[in-house]
Amino acid sequence: MMLVCTSFFFARAETMWQAEVVIEPKRPGPGDIAVITIKGVTGPVEGIFNGKTLYFNVVPGSQKTFQAILGIDLFTAPGDYGLDVNADGAKFHHTVTVSKKKYPVQRLTLPEGMVVLSPENEARVEREQKVMAAVWLRESARVWSGNFINPRDGRISTIFGIKRVINKVPKSPHTGVDVSAKEGAEVRAPNNGITVLTDEQFYTGNCIVLDHGQGIYTMFFHLSKLLVKPGQEVKKGDVIGLVGSTGRSTGPHLHWGVRIQGARVDPLELIHLRLE
Repeated sequence: MMLVCTSFFFARAETMWQAEVVIEPKRPGPGDIAVITIKGVTGPVEGIFNGKTLYFNVVPGSQKTFQAILGIDLFTAPGDYGLDVNADGAKFHHTVTVSKKKYPVQRLTLPEGMVVLSPENEARVEREQKVMAAVWLRESARVWSGNFINPRDGRISTIFGIKRVINKVPKSPHTGVDVSAKEGAEVRAPNNGITVLTDEQFYTGNCIVLDHGQGIYTMFFHLSKLLVKPGQEVKKGDVIGLVGSTGRSTGPHLHWGVRIQGARVDPLELIHLRLE
């Protein structure tokens, strides 16, 4: 994994601090997750990336190192984006370069009834999308701890970001991953969190959304059974639901997704991060 390091000098009360900024990977692409590490400051550290708040946490065992998780939304255009950081009473600006990333195309032919919605279902989908969109507006205190784990082992049947063309009509890219699993297989919480949504929706079927704090959310769709309720706290590894084929689904599997400050990112990158 590539790193980029930049040093900045803060001047305050005739004292000079030197801060080192490390972005890993160096040039993240749409749908990627990056870790921003700032060394040489005492904190607290505040950050803004592309108009959204970043949450810096002190690295355990270090008094002058802070880290934040940065999500690059799947629909982010390649280019340079501003990162503004406040630390030790000083401010500095840094540029994060988002690189171009190519995702594969999947072409499907499905019965027309599975593609074209009735006016009633269109209205239902619109209502449900508003319910889901409202979830990402809430950013709470951190409850996640350490590394995120895989909620369900299994073969990845549909990867994140794949572009779908159904009956020769382009559709929205896949914003999660599909995991092949048997009906009734257990789905576990990838980290400590609070259940903020349980619902039965047209596309997602039985679904759960967990809030892990600091703008990090995980979601789980097409479940056969929900084992948590809104407001319920969960611990990493707790069983929260069972695999199913509810909603718009052609067979038992788990679709799970991740949002970081609203950014749609690859869930597999979250569980591959090594966090403190």
